[in-house]
Amino acid sequence: MRQLHKALRDNHHLRHGGRMQYGLFLKGIGLTLEQALQFWKQEFIRGKMDPDKFDKGYSYNIRHSFGKEGKRTDYTPFSCLKIILTNPPSQGDYHGCPFRHSDPELLKQKLQSYKISPGGIHQVGQ
Repeated sequence: MRQLHKALRDNHHLRHGGRMQYGLFLKGIGLTLEQALQFWKQEFIRGKMDPDKFDKGYSYNIRHSFGKEGKRTDYTPFSCLKIILTNPPSQGDYHGCPFRHSDPELLKQKLQSYKISPGGIHQVGQ
């Protein structure tokens, strides 16, 4: 989720797979529908998206994930297994599991930047 949050803050946008994974995570940790709509809209507008475009093109999916649109299913956050086994990221995506979908050397560099000890990094690599 840290990777998704950083990508969102850097790019002010996430592709659909990232929005789903991160959006459901945020919902799972307690963001309300109103907070989620505000969070995503503010970030996308920072990326120079017109507020009307956000309202027309993106808010529906947020309301849908909260069970307020479509078939009214109240979705839960993705499990680790679902993140690992389904919808692998492609070029330009930030979702997925870094431990499964990242290049091992890039993952090592990222963990070092997070100040993970060399022993901890070695354990991850096994």
